[in-house]
Amino acid sequence: MLFLLSTPEYNKIQSNISKVRVHLRNGVAEIYEQHQDLIGKVENNLVEIENIFENRIEKCFFILQDAVFIVSTQGLDPTNESKETSIYIYAKNAKEINSSIKIEDISKEYEAKKSAFEKELQNLENTQDNSKNTAINSKLLILKNDMDFSQKALKFIKDFNFT
Repeated sequence: MLFLLSTPEYNKIQSNISKVRVHLRNGVAEIYEQHQDLIGKVENNLVEIENIFENRIEKCFFILQDAVFIVSTQGLDPTNESKETSIYIYAKNAKEINSSIKIEDISKEYEAKKSAFEKELQNLENTQDNSKNTAINSKLLILKNDMDFSQKALKFIKDFNFT
């Protein structure tokens, strides 16, 4: 199977995947080769992919933000005779979680985003001009979403003891 994860700043393509597990609105989907076509919104922001390499099972996790999940048996090239099952995920943001990731790096990233959010919130409180408030509110919302995403990644790493 082919796995493609795409965000505005990140792309990941991996082939020879044996299983993908994802939580959708209507339940947990475990995708294997020749799975039926499927589309859905990722609910818990977590996708697990599994690969068997040299008789070992390798797992990789991705934390996602606002993701859409698509399974297609047509593959990337519809004219190709081999109809490889392909899994596409389009997300606003994604972070790969594995054993080499350091909790300190994620903590620093979260603290930096939290600090930027608090600074922007302070600017909003100090500003009385309504025309600036609209722009600042938009920026504040983006910073809050980034901060929440980093917090989810940090919580996931702590809960699953990757470090």
